[in-house]
Amino acid sequence: MGSTRTSHPSFPVLLLFLLATAAAAGSNKAEEVDDLQYLIDNSEDIPPNDPDGWPEGGGGGDYDDDLLFQDQDQDLPDYEPQIDETHVVVLTAANFSSFLAATRHVMVEFYAPWCGHCRELAPEYAAAAAHLAVHHNQTDLALAKADATEETDLAQRYDVQGFPTIILFIDGVPKDYNGARTKDAIVDWINKKLGPAVQDVTSVHEAERILTGDDKAVIAFLDTLTGAHSDELAAASRLEDSINFYQTSIPDVAKLFHIDPAAKRPSIVLLKKEEEKLTFYDGKFKASAIADFVSANKLPLVTTLTQETSPSIFGNAIKKQILLFAVASESSKFLSIFKEAAKPFKGKLLFVFVERDNDEVGEPVANYFGLTGQETTVLAYTGNEDARKFFLDGEVSLEAIKDFAEGFLEDKLTPFYKSEPVPESNDGDVKIVVGKSLDVIVLDESKDVLLEIYAPWCGHCQSLEPTYNKLAKHLSGVDSLVIAKMDGTTNEHPRAKSDGYPTILFYPAGKKSFEPVTFEGERTVVDMYRFIKKHASIPFKLKRQESRRESIQTDGVKDEL
Repeated sequence: MGSTRTSHPSFPVLLLFLLATAAAAGSNKAEEVDDLQYLIDNSEDIPPNDPDGWPEGGGGGDYDDDLLFQDQDQDLPDYEPQIDETHVVVLTAANFSSFLAATRHVMVEFYAPWCGHCRELAPEYAAAAAHLAVHHNQTDLALAKADATEETDLAQRYDVQGFPTIILFIDGVPKDYNGARTKDAIVDWINKKLGPAVQDVTSVHEAERILTGDDKAVIAFLDTLTGAHSDELAAASRLEDSINFYQTSIPDVAKLFHIDPAAKRPSIVLLKKEEEKLTFYDGKFKASAIADFVSANKLPLVTTLTQETSPSIFGNAIKKQILLFAVASESSKFLSIFKEAAKPFKGKLLFVFVERDNDEVGEPVANYFGLTGQETTVLAYTGNEDARKFFLDGEVSLEAIKDFAEGFLEDKLTPFYKSEPVPESNDGDVKIVVGKSLDVIVLDESKDVLLEIYAPWCGHCQSLEPTYNKLAKHLSGVDSLVIAKMDGTTNEHPRAKSDGYPTILFYPAGKKSFEPVTFEGERTVVDMYRFIKKHASIPFKLKRQESRRESIQTDGVKDEL
């Protein structure tokens, strides 16, 4: 694998490009206009099916675990189940502002009709709306939806990057919802937002109800239920959506929550119905510090990855993860070792178990990380923003996992990137790039390179392909320019990151140490040509191919001869 870093171009290379750029400034502008007219006359552009090019499956933007559970629309059933959406309000640009002004709390789902994730959410969202309608006044709370493919101005205003994106507006102020896409999760999250940030516990009976009813809870033992400490606790609760916060000043209640009545106040304990039942807080009594403590300790030593737990894993304040992949029959052999290895890293790393032969999770997650076969595997992952991964070599043992985790924390490991084999021949107008060849083809400082990152199953990519091929054919005679594509599902490189499929990036010659330029125009030959002309470091003249009419005339002359 080539270097993941690119050096700055040498002075002679820079001088060459500066001279070329100066020459371009003095070139005849009429030639460029003439080239564009030629492309307009000859490109026969196929308009894209979805010019907006929305990526499917994004959340509210804080995490991207939908990439792990990427579903494909062709796998969905042909029929649409009947869903009672009586209590889901349909919003458009015409009624959006007025409805938010009239309703204090409004949860809005921005969706796309073609989005598989949105279809899966629909019955859960409708059920949540029906449940909440019974318990809340409609002027205080409503669940709504907006078709972002139609209401594009609304989607842009609230930075909708994928579907579904769910936002709760409180007095018009937006807050992203990144929880599980189930009725219960949505209802619990909203009730927490609408209820008091911290609940007072003033009797043993109330304490017993909490102990039997809550899977997780934060309890503070304070001198008084009002004042500075109570305010900090309430602020921490608003930062941590998934757990209920309680406070008490009664020693007998504190004792029931395993807090020593003689302990110095304020005291905080996190209770969980798991083997690690109690975790005591010993930091500063400040909201952000308390919230960080809860976020770091709310998960068990090892969390099993499921659709339901993924938001709490990928939305956690701790981004670095150690993942164990094992088939169900082997899991008992390795899980005890994995849990033991996790203990010294609590609050520093998240330890996650993925059941390799679980159809819902194992296969898509393994594919995302480039795993094949059923072999037990341990890997480290830096989180979706950075998305680097590292593999444990050798035996999966307690000491090996601990050493591996320590090296991961100290940034001493070498990252792994997926790659297909380098193709034996690459003579087409569109050059095939794989992870191993990107340094050589795309990061070649002597070439301007346009790279499409696609997915074979992506409908937008399939619609783009004939247009992209035509662009490459028109530009095939330009030696300084490369038109290329890479399958983003089977290849990775730190200098080629996609925000969805297709992603089109331009890498100007002599500037490969900088970030590439993202193409965001209409996916037509003419628009992509204009984009290349604007950003290319090396000026070029379009080498025209013989037009169809000229070809027919020439063939006629040849026939006569």
